[in-house]
Order: sequence, then structure tokens, then C-alpha cells
Amino acid sequence: MNTWLKVNLGDAMLATGMLADLESHLARVYEEEGRPSTMLAVYRHESSDLHCSVMVYLSADFQRASSLDNATHCAMPAMSDSGFLAGNKASMKQ
Repeated sequence: MNTWLKVNLGDAMLATGMLADLESHLARVYEEEGRPSTMLAVYRHESSDLHCSVMVYLSADFQRASSLDNATHCAMPAMSDSGFLAGNKASMKQ
């Protein structure tokens, strides 16, 4: 999983519902795709100046299957600072 994309869900205090909905959607996509080892989605709380935002990071295969809006290419997130969202959880240890 060398290629990653991210989606900003916005203010952390307002993103809880969106994150829960996204988790359900991605779990369904992962199952429909046959649970491939190349799919992983994680999330992180990231601070900037005044606000804390929830960022969702997806492997390229997950983005291809889920087609999330506003996904932009990015570097691989630090797994040690990320929460599991959906996909192959074992990939977080690599």
C-alpha cells in the first residue's frame, strides 16, 4: 500500500456522525470486495491553528472501490497515531 488518499471530515466536534456513517460504508465496501489485504482506512485527529479536524486516510484500492468525494493524494499516515476505521487491520502493523 504505497499510494494513499485523504478526506478531511472537518471539525472534530462535528464529525462524529460522519465518521460513524463512513465506517459503516467502508466496512460494507470491504466485504463486497472480498476483504482484500490491500484495503485499509484509518483516521486521525489533526490540529491546525485553532481547530482540530478529523482526517480519513485510505489506501488507493479502498478509494477506487468506495469513490469518496474530495479525496486527495497524500503521504502514508503514521499508523501509531491513527485509529482503525475499516479494512485489513493487520496492515496497520507494517
